[in-house]
This record gives sequence, structure tokens and C-alpha cells, in this order.
Amino acid sequence: MELKELANQSILPIKPYVPGKSVKQALSEIALPEVYKMASNENPRGASPRAKAKYMELADQLHIYPEIYDRELLDAFALKLGCSRDNITLSNGGDGIIYNMGMAVLNPGDETIIPEITFAVYETITRIMHAVPVFSPMKDFAIDLDDIYSRITDKTKIIFICNPNNPTGQCLPKDKLIAFLKKVPEHIFVFLDEAYIDFTESDFNIGSVELLKGGMNNLFILRTFSKVYGLAGVRIGFGIGSPELISLISRVKPPFDLSIVAENIAAEALADDEFYSRTVTETASEKEYYYAELDKLGLSYFRSQTNYILINVKMDAKKAAQALMEQGIIVRPAASYGFPTCIRITIGQHRENELFFKALRKLVV
Repeated sequence: MELKELANQSILPIKPYVPGKSVKQALSEIALPEVYKMASNENPRGASPRAKAKYMELADQLHIYPEIYDRELLDAFALKLGCSRDNITLSNGGDGIIYNMGMAVLNPGDETIIPEITFAVYETITRIMHAVPVFSPMKDFAIDLDDIYSRITDKTKIIFICNPNNPTGQCLPKDKLIAFLKKVPEHIFVFLDEAYIDFTESDFNIGSVELLKGGMNNLFILRTFSKVYGLAGVRIGFGIGSPELISLISRVKPPFDLSIVAENIAAEALADDEFYSRTVTETASEKEYYYAELDKLGLSYFRSQTNYILINVKMDAKKAAQALMEQGIIVRPAASYGFPTCIRITIGQHRENELFFKALRKLVV
């Protein structure tokens, strides 16, 4: 008997997640003393100094199980967000939040609605739970809220919306998204992935937590420490929802899915306003540098509300990514997202960005 016959049949159509190439992988393939990883939207400034200092204190606690329900940490989140600790769930990265939410509410035969071009893990958890993913076509590469609404049936359980959307970096218009959220039937959850919301201009920020507090109980919000807070390696994400939904999620989430390292340094990172502000300000400034340089090169791109930019390099994306890596710059080819001539690049610090454009000019000029 083949192993496939014994497998969860719902997962067989899933394509394994392909991460951006690591520095270690790149150095094993090319003869360069140094490379810059600009593929996975990490914070090029590293982590908060306060978080680093706390990390150094943890050596004598590594043999101890973490807290299952860390009230002190939850209170720190609640204070920052202006909500109750009962509105918050924590997990191993944003992916953990997606998995826990799906396990808590999806039944076999339920439907989820997912934009055609977006984060792949929404489809993964749908299929794992023997639910049915319903894909909504994009409109000019943007999420089409009207089309999503038209696909609601009596089987719809979750609508996944990544805003800003990955990989384009685009945000939905504020008024249209709020109007959409208000008309979605209250028995259907809207999973609003705001992993990149910290980089979003205020004109596009819908104030999702306030909407939830105002009674939109079918709204569930994802946030992460992997981007603006520079803790991608630590793995900590958090979800914000109604106390009833958070209680359901607590029934399925693994008891120790947040490490003692993550628990201890998350509060320090959350409190480091200087590091947070510097990251947001410098990223916005460097984005403008990108736009100006790309305009000079005559390359099209998506104006981004995140810490990355999707660029049309007018050649095969995988070949472009390989050529850039050979010059010491790791980027993400976007062919798997449906953009065969586009690369996605994390906005680095200025020196990294200058090196990227030096390499890019050799390809396109």
C-alpha cells in the first residue's frame, strides 16, 4: 500500500510552502564572502535592543516549560491594543494563529473564501480541516471584495483577507473594506491578516481593533512580531477576537506553543517604542528611494503599504533572482504567486538598498 492511500486525503493537493532562500543556502552555492537576505521581509535592523537584553538573561530558564496562559504578557498586549486580555490569543508565529483559528471553527464541508493571489497558508489549513477553499479572482491584481461577497453561500465559514496583501503590498480602500465588513453576515468569520499593518499609511488603516470592540464579533485579526519587531526567528504571533472565539481557540491550541524565549522578550519588544518608530520611519523613507530609482530604470512596481516591494523586472523571475544572488542579493521570485517576471524584495537599510540597485542595473540596463 502506498503512503498516499493512508494520508489525510484533503492535504494531497497542497503544495509545500517554499520559503525564501537562506543566507546559508546562498553561500553554499556561490563564491562570495557575504550575501544580503532581502527575500523574507525580516527587519534588517535586527531586533529591539530591549528584546536582545532580555534574551541574554534567559540562559538559566531554558529547561523550564513556558506559561500556558501568561497573564502579564497578555496584559501588556491588551494595554498596547486598548482591549481586554480576553480578546487575545498567542501562538507560534502568525502561521500558528491561522492554524489554531481554522482548527477551532472549520468542519468538514465548510467553505472558506480566499483571494486567488495571497498567503498560501489559508488554503493549507482549509484543506487540513477537510473544508473547501473557494477562490476569488483578483481585479487588476487587487482583492475584489464584490466578487468575494458574491461567493458567500450557506456553507461559508471564514473569509480570509490579507490587508496589506502579500505579495503585492497593496491595501484595500479604507471605506470599501469597512463597508464590506459591516455587510458580511455575522455567522461568517472574517479573518483579517494584518501582519504588515505597522507599515501602512494612516489613510489605509481601518482601525480593526476598534471595529471589534464596537461589536463586530465575527472579525478576527492577526498580527505578528516577525516584521516590524524583528523577531521572526523567535516565532510569536497574536490574534485578536471576541472572548467567545478566543475561548474556542484555547481548546485546540497546543499547551506550550509559545516558547519561554518568546514569552519573555515579546513584552520588551512591545514596549520599545523607539525601535518601533525608527523601523517604521526608515522603511517609509527607503520606500521613496526605491520608487525614485525604479522610475529611473523604467520598471513598473506596486506601491507598497508594507516593508517590501513587488517589482516587474521584465525577465524570468527565477533567472533574475539567481543572477541577483550571484551578486550577493537574495530576493524572492514571485512566479509561484502568478507573477512570472516579478521579484519581491524586502526594503533594507540604505546601504543594502544601494547594493541591490547596483546589482539590478546590471540586469536591466
